[in-house]
Amino acid sequence: MYVILGVIFPHYRYYIDPDGTAYLTISQRYAVGDFYKAINGLWSPFGCWITAFFIKAGFVVIDASWIANTLGATGFLFISHSIFLHFEIKQKSQWLMDITLAIFLCSSIFWQSFDDLWSCFFALASLRIMLAKDFTSKPALWVVCGLMGTLAYLSKAYFFPFFLLNMVCCTYFIAKGNKAQWLRISAFAIAAMVIFSMPWIWALHYKYGIWAASTSGSMNMSWYLVGHPYWKDNIAALLPPSYKDSPSYWEDPWFANGRMYHMWDSLSWFGLQLLRIGYNVYKFIYCLLQISVFFPVVLVLSLFIVLSKKIRGQFTNDTFIVALSSLLLPSGLFMNHFESRFLWYMLPLGALLAVLALQNKANWKRIFMPLLALSILIFPLWCMKKMYNEGINEYMISQQLKQMNIHGTFTGTPKPGRESQRLQRIAYFSGIQYYNPVNPDVTTTAALKDMRRYNINYYFTYDTAKFVDEQGKPFEQINTNYTGALKVFKIYP
Repeated sequence: MYVILGVIFPHYRYYIDPDGTAYLTISQRYAVGDFYKAINGLWSPFGCWITAFFIKAGFVVIDASWIANTLGATGFLFISHSIFLHFEIKQKSQWLMDITLAIFLCSSIFWQSFDDLWSCFFALASLRIMLAKDFTSKPALWVVCGLMGTLAYLSKAYFFPFFLLNMVCCTYFIAKGNKAQWLRISAFAIAAMVIFSMPWIWALHYKYGIWAASTSGSMNMSWYLVGHPYWKDNIAALLPPSYKDSPSYWEDPWFANGRMYHMWDSLSWFGLQLLRIGYNVYKFIYCLLQISVFFPVVLVLSLFIVLSKKIRGQFTNDTFIVALSSLLLPSGLFMNHFESRFLWYMLPLGALLAVLALQNKANWKRIFMPLLALSILIFPLWCMKKMYNEGINEYMISQQLKQMNIHGTFTGTPKPGRESQRLQRIAYFSGIQYYNPVNPDVTTTAALKDMRRYNINYYFTYDTAKFVDEQGKPFEQINTNYTGALKVFKIYP
């Protein structure tokens, strides 16, 4: 894995999505001791802490983030291999799955530069501990399991409720009907998780004035339910950056976010939530297919192992626990939304279940296992193609803007998707603050009004031949050798 990363790194070094610009900014805040601004309810802290450590060690910020994420990927690969060893699958199958995961992780490191790999590593580690032979008799393991749950939560907020659900459900069957033991194990592990998590939860309360594991759950559920955010009353056409030194509002949208809606607010919202859940079933299947075209089949296999006593009897209790945990992971996401990276926890578990199902079927195994491995790599390879050299142009533009002493603030009205990501990267690389439009349909008149209001210095665009003021007079266009299709207009008072 490290050899592949060393070869491809120069071509993916500057790929940063909008989430990444926020995480990188927060990491740098931790590194310089700007802790109040670094505390953030939307973006989980663990990856930022590791990145900040490498920044303090002397690495460039973006390189520090790749090192941190590579460590998360290493943990993911290690714990997956440990689970394979626990089930004593044959060596050829181990090698095939290990190599497949290693290639998959080379893509995942760049596809999502924070959170997901670390959270999966810690969540899989907690599951691995639960599968230990002496787990039920060693309270120390229950506490360590709770610690792994805390670290998974600090890597991605969704793993807070998932850990609670996974612990309660899985330990019930691990205890094999001994309710007293089940309650004792669950209570120890959950209490440990909550206690270890409290310093961070208190920090969020100190900053936001609410008791919550994160602000991401409430905001994301409201945004997804309604279809878009509701902004505060003082927000018009443009969203101001979170702080005076933020790349954009996306570092902490809490400060611009207005009312949040919930399905229990009215019958109409409840009905809409039901429709969203129905749509999310489709999204879930779509994301499973991105992991592998065979993963819906693996999902059905998991359901049979959990629900059918006859099928369950053909597998060990540990296999049942793996199938159950894999099914529990997406349960809470049906209320929100799906991306394939949210399901990475299921990848090694699903691969393991496929191997175990085919363990004694040599002919099927000889054909199916290589196909499964190849199918897992289709989407990562497509991602690698999409990310190839992405971000280099924005980095070069930003360096040229710095050389020309262009600084301050800018806005633009990009099309959704790639152009918006480009402007977000330019904001991060250049240090020029980006005032995001509230939506792609913001009119020039409305944008100009807010540009005057915030004294914005520049207008960046990829698709406008000229940009004129309220009287139709064109603003001065500034071009550099590196801007290419990007046009930069100087906004006079």
